[in-house]
Amino acid sequence: MPSLRGVASSLAVETMMERLKRLAQGALSQSELEVIKRVFDLATTQSWFDDAQYSRDGFAVAVINLFRCGMVNPTQLEKIALFWALSDFSQTMSSTQRAKLRSLYGRCEVEG
Repeated sequence: MPSLRGVASSLAVETMMERLKRLAQGALSQSELEVIKRVFDLATTQSWFDDAQYSRDGFAVAVINLFRCGMVNPTQLEKIALFWALSDFSQTMSSTQRAKLRSLYGRCEVEG
């Protein structure tokens, strides 16, 4: 019988994959979404990443857009995404940046 933690972890992974799929508007394949999720997970598990939902969604959209713009090599995508996350989605982001992310998140939730 799987542990409760394992089940919760599986549900979280499925939920995040579904969220990525929705944010990508269904335009990416399952294997492409898996690459994006690996990069997303790498950055969002860093101690410096701002773990607010608006930061997580904003960063997810940023990684999806990088991928769509041709940054499909996982190693290159990882490096650029980590720098971007550190620059724009860290716990030490400016209050202006935080307000901007919150505003964008609010609009995405209304549209979603």
